[in-house]
Amino acid sequence: MSVAIEPQRPWVYPLEGDDWQSIATRVFPDRPVEEAVADLQSWNLYLVFRPAPAMMTCSDIVFTGPPAA
Repeated sequence: MSVAIEPQRPWVYPLEGDDWQSIATRVFPDRPVEEAVADLQSWNLYLVFRPAPAMMTCSDIVFTGPPAA
């Protein structure tokens, strides 16, 4: 028996060299970049508060939607 699990929240893996602005531009092309970055950061606090100088890696999961209510 094979069961497909639906993701609860949309997400992406960062591409090599991605930052908040490049992800926001790619995922939300029709939104102002500053607004999209603010939303992404509020949904991914574990990445925002990562100790400096750590950056996003290609194995991080970046949520592109809010948590379920």
